[in-house]
Amino acid sequence: MTPALRILASVVALSASLSAQADSKPILIGQTYPQSGPLASLATEPLTGIRAMLRAVNAAGGVNGRPVELKQMDDAYDAVRAADNVKKLEAEGAVAILMPIGTTSSVGALKAANELKIPLVAPYTGAGPVVKFSEYGFPVRISFDEEYGRIVNHLFTVGITRIAFAHNDNPGARSAMESTRKFIEERGSKMVGSAAIQNDGSDAEARAVELAKLKPAAIVLSATNAVTAKFIKAYRAAGAEARFYSFSFLNGQQLQKDIGADAVGVVVSQVVPYPWNPALPVLAEYQAAMKKMGVTELSYGSLEGYVSTKVLIEGLKRAGANPTAESLKKALESFKSLDLGGVFVRYGPTDHQGMNFSELSMLRKDGGYVR
Repeated sequence: MTPALRILASVVALSASLSAQADSKPILIGQTYPQSGPLASLATEPLTGIRAMLRAVNAAGGVNGRPVELKQMDDAYDAVRAADNVKKLEAEGAVAILMPIGTTSSVGALKAANELKIPLVAPYTGAGPVVKFSEYGFPVRISFDEEYGRIVNHLFTVGITRIAFAHNDNPGARSAMESTRKFIEERGSKMVGSAAIQNDGSDAEARAVELAKLKPAAIVLSATNAVTAKFIKAYRAAGAEARFYSFSFLNGQQLQKDIGADAVGVVVSQVVPYPWNPALPVLAEYQAAMKKMGVTELSYGSLEGYVSTKVLIEGLKRAGANPTAESLKKALESFKSLDLGGVFVRYGPTDHQGMNFSELSMLRKDGGYVR
């Protein structure tokens, strides 16, 4: 071989090596969420589902032969920090932002995502400013308005019209209360009262006593597990009677562990199917992924994290061998009505609806659910 041919062969070999390295480089996605602060517990369950899905995907060879890497940053439930985190993650090469946790974090993250033109998939909130259509926002769950509207419809259907509301003292929860008030008034009635509870639950007992005096037949909740547990326990201790209805962020199994018999009969709105049902392909897949990770306790929250990550992965599969934020956006908008294995997600260029699923479940004595 002549020197010139040897040089050419070396160049070709080096080019092939660099190409292989580029092809196997991880696909980076980012996440901002409250790792610290009073609302950090919101992230526990969905993060478990996210990890289960990513482990399963990478164990099977990744997406188009490339592993998927998740980089996470703490925003302490602050909108400005969440926006700054998205900017840093995009600058580091992230092609998407996955599931910011809670309304405040999601509002900040979505603002930055739309400015930077990077898809934000499955914010863990149903707040109006986040789930309404925006060019780079791709919600998966239904809105809080839809959840609370369906709860109010159920209550009026079963003849319950004396309805009160208890909520964490934050913007997302207050918005849920106002929406519920509106739905009740549309039915020709009035909310009997509401109570805003500090995020640490320090005044839960006092707020419970206040609402008990109003004698509501049902109390609708928009509160974290810790606050809900303190409030319901105090309300029961006051000797008052009411049915409790919560939005989907409540982990009923944990509530039963925290307050035992006081949790029995609490009704929780769910935005993903019953996790213990193996009949749907996506649920069997989720259960297997959790088992491989060594997690034996299934939950609605971890299932939502799993399904939400699956939505992103399906988008990445369609976005090409070297996905960009823009190719991923176009891929997600090509879904129309995509079957994820028994649950459907709908996106189009002018419609980022996501899923339309919800159902009510009631806590049993053992912490399980009656549907």
